[in-house]
Amino acid sequence: YINSTNINITIILKDNIDIKLFIISNDNNLTINDTYSLGEYSSLILSKFYNNKETKETTIVYLNGKNSSITSNFSSISNNLDTYNLKIYHDNSDTKSVISNKSIGLDNSKIDFIIDSILPKGNTNCVMDQTTKILTLGDVDAKISPNMFIEEDSTEARHGSVISTFNEEEIFYLTSRGIPKEEAIYLLIKGFIFSNLDLDMNNKAIILECINSIRR
Repeated sequence: YINSTNINITIILKDNIDIKLFIISNDNNLTINDTYSLGEYSSLILSKFYNNKETKETTIVYLNGKNSSITSNFSSISNNLDTYNLKIYHDNSDTKSVISNKSIGLDNSKIDFIIDSILPKGNTNCVMDQTTKILTLGDVDAKISPNMFIEEDSTEARHGSVISTFNEEEIFYLTSRGIPKEEAIYLLIKGFIFSNLDLDMNNKAIILECINSIRR
């Protein structure tokens, strides 16, 4: 998204379609409404990185077809106010959703994740996995709401949520090897952001520039 403010996107995957999609947004004040609808035996691997002035995003995923699946890997740097509302509807049997969110909260930022995984009765053998982790650098108002609405017994469901600062033991290990503390934190930020994304060299360079801006 380049010089964007309002994004409205609908992507429909027909039966037997596999898509890998990478989205990047930097320095925008952004409102996003995106919808993904997946047919039978279709899969979406969605990777995203945001470093915006402000973000308000609502994403809806419909797993309509049997054996449809989504893997969503999201990393971000939060500078001000970021709100993410993700809803995944498991509307058929043997569907799978794997959601991983990683966010760095800078001082005086606010981050709010709301993730709803919804499974009606009768849709059997589904997998629902949510993981959200927020690392804070300073005074950050962070909130995670990991919701699973499950009406079917034959379901594999997992969720994990963490809000924390950087591990002091990791920082101590790096500083004990002669790395200044500021540089140690920078290295940990890089590892945290990149570990969630599968990138080509061009996109990696763009994200690295965003991370470098934290130190300026």
